[in-house]
Amino acid sequence: MIDRRSLTRALGHQDLADWIVVDRDQELVVVDGATRRQERRTRWQLTVHADTPSGRGTAHVSIDANEGDPDRLVEQAATLARLSVGPAWSSIPQAAPARVDLADPALATADLLGAADAIVRTRTIDARVTLLREHVTVQSKQGFHTEWPATLVRVDALVAASGHSLSITREARRIDHLELAAAIDDAIADLALVAKAGAPPAGPCALVLAGEAMLYGGLGVWQAFVPQADAVVARQGLTRYHESTPIVPGADELAEPLDLTSDGALAFGVWSAPLGDEGDAVRKFPLVTRGIAAGLGLSPREASLRQREPNGGVRNLVIGPGTWDETLAAPRVLEIRRLRGLEIDPYTGDADLEIALGIDRTSGTPFSGGTLRLDLIDVLARAHRSVHRLQRGPYAGPAAVGIERAELIA
Repeated sequence: MIDRRSLTRALGHQDLADWIVVDRDQELVVVDGATRRQERRTRWQLTVHADTPSGRGTAHVSIDANEGDPDRLVEQAATLARLSVGPAWSSIPQAAPARVDLADPALATADLLGAADAIVRTRTIDARVTLLREHVTVQSKQGFHTEWPATLVRVDALVAASGHSLSITREARRIDHLELAAAIDDAIADLALVAKAGAPPAGPCALVLAGEAMLYGGLGVWQAFVPQADAVVARQGLTRYHESTPIVPGADELAEPLDLTSDGALAFGVWSAPLGDEGDAVRKFPLVTRGIAAGLGLSPREASLRQREPNGGVRNLVIGPGTWDETLAAPRVLEIRRLRGLEIDPYTGDADLEIALGIDRTSGTPFSGGTLRLDLIDVLARAHRSVHRLQRGPYAGPAAVGIERAELIA
């Protein structure tokens, strides 16, 4: 039988430089049509560091089952660590975890099945609802111990009308942050436009990327900045921009230069946490300040190699405010309301955006189809940012962005 006590005892039998055990006691509910499932489970994440004459090796192990031999499991993890030796580094003393609220008070003692059923009844839709309530405990070799409660709700819905359909995905820590009814109303309105949409108007244009299109898949187009702040990729020289330099030429000279922050301590943020999986204290830190690359996501290993403090890595993105009124003075302005696909090159930031629904603001005509190929690092650095704010999932920032120069490929 594997439990936290047996794991820590087994870890004490090994000659390890450091280790972290993350224990997640979870209650999970899934409601999908007539299917209703409820389970309790315990999951562990085990990180071990082993020092050798050649350097330090690390192994990460996830454990989903209660049955097994903890001594055998720890021995295998230690062996993996010694086989993956890299540069030598030392663990720093454990810092205080971030103070952040992650649990919906309404779900603290609620019946999760009843809560999931209530979400489905918000509107008559075909939806899959997943509710998670967990208690997380972290323990380290250094004697550090902390714990916190958390909740997470996810809705995957399909809204259909007039022979067309649109998918909706919402993820939040609190049920009242889903804003599901508004999302369904928006989808219904967009389906009416899809039903009469014409061919995509190819050629040069200006763009307005609104909420659903801008945040397609979670962070949407802003995801382009996440791999640029990966310290491992930066150390390998594969990132496009570098700390203390403009993210693109002239980005620091704009009237409203871009400010972008990773905030893992954002209250009820989907990617918020007091600690990372390696026991590193999560911190709020700048990624881009006035158009200049300002920071990297640092794991304990990367922080030690760079002689800095770890920060928990890139988490929720907070974009600086703008003053744009969501109008563009251009011969042709296309408002992109929904995407059907988004592919971003993690090293260059070049992206292909496949359009599900757009509106030609000049003529008021809806269209469907077509592709936009954008250098997202460049266009977002120079984009107009809406004065209106939006917080959804791991994103907090302008509700829309305006791009003055683009070309639509039919």
